[in-house]
Amino acid sequence: MWNFGSLRRFGEAIALVVVGYFVLASTVHAAAAANPKLAAIIQKATQEAEIVYQGPDPATSLPTSDMLRDMELVTEKYFGVKIRVKVDNALGFPAATTKALTEIKSGAPPTYDLMYQTVVSGAPLYADKAVEHFPWVELFPFIKADDLEWNGQALINQTLFVQPAYNKNLIKPKDAPKSWEDILNSRWKGKLGLLIYPDPWLVLSQPRAWGEEKTFAYLKKLIELKPKLGRFPEVHERVVSGETPLAWGQHRERTLYARDQLGAPVDNADDVSPALLWINILFVPKGARHPNAAALVGAAMLTKEGQELQLKYQVATSMYSPDTPAAKFAAKRKVIKPDVEFVIEKGPALSKKISSILLGK
Repeated sequence: MWNFGSLRRFGEAIALVVVGYFVLASTVHAAAAANPKLAAIIQKATQEAEIVYQGPDPATSLPTSDMLRDMELVTEKYFGVKIRVKVDNALGFPAATTKALTEIKSGAPPTYDLMYQTVVSGAPLYADKAVEHFPWVELFPFIKADDLEWNGQALINQTLFVQPAYNKNLIKPKDAPKSWEDILNSRWKGKLGLLIYPDPWLVLSQPRAWGEEKTFAYLKKLIELKPKLGRFPEVHERVVSGETPLAWGQHRERTLYARDQLGAPVDNADDVSPALLWINILFVPKGARHPNAAALVGAAMLTKEGQELQLKYQVATSMYSPDTPAAKFAAKRKVIKPDVEFVIEKGPALSKKISSILLGK
C-alpha cells in the first residue's frame, strides 16, 4: 500500500523526469536558437522524419532493432526530433558504394541516406564528389576537425586497430608473433588465416609506412605459407575453432571482446607494431532523399552517448573521441593511418595487383 512517504518519493521522481525533459528541450532549443543553420536542419529533419541507413548489424549478439532504436533515441535526446532509422545492409561495403555511385551518376537519388563505410571502401564516392557537404564543426560544438575525414565531408565514428590474433589453446603467449616479420616464419605454413581485403596492403604501401616495394615483397612471401583467405568473421571463426591457429590480422577490439565476453580461446598479439588503423566513417551521399535527418543521426553518433552506443553494438569507438577505449590505446601505441589521397590516386591499380597475388592469378 502506498503511504505518504512513498507518494512523496514517487512525486519527486516524476518531478525530476519532467525537469530533466524540459532542461533537455531548452538546451536543444537554445542551441538551435544560437545557430540558425542548425535550427534550419532540425526543422527540415522533422519534416523528413526517417532515413535509410546503410550500416552493419551489431558485431555483438544484440538485435539490430535495438541498435536502430538506440540510434533514434540518442538523436532525439540531442536534437529534439524523432527520426525513424531503417537499415538496408543487403550489400557489402564496396557493393553498396558502387550502387550509390551508379544511382547518383544516373541522376537518381541514392537508396541510402546515411552510409557507413571505411575510408577506403567508400573512397570512390569521395573521389567523384558524390558526398553531401555539411559544415560539421560549425554546426555541432562536440565535433572537432580531428573527427572528420575526406576533407571534412565524413564523420569518423569508429577506429579499430588491426593486429594478429591467435588461439591460446594452440599457441602459447611466448610463441605468439612479436612483429609482422615473425609471421613469415615457415612454422606458420598451413596454419595461417589471412584477410581477403586489399585495405591493409594499401595502408602498408603508403610511402610513410612500408612503401610499395617492401609491402609486395612481404605479401608474396606470406602467400607462400598457403594461408586460408576470408573476411573478418570467417578468419576469426577459424582462429576460435583452431582450424587456423593464427590470423595475420583481426580487429583487436573484437578479438578481446570474444576473449573477455564470450570466453573464446583467443588473444591479441599486442607486441606486433605498428597497428593498422581501420577507420569507419558516416556520411550523406549526394542527392539523398533525407539529408538533414541523416546528418543529425550521423552527428549524434559522435556524442558521448553515441560512442557508448558504438561500443555496445559494434565493440568499437573513435580514437578522436576523448576517454574512449580507442583513444586510450592510440595514446600509447604506434598506428598507421590510411592516406585517402594515396588510396584515390593509386588504390585501383594497387588493389588489382594485391587481389592477383592473394588469389594466385
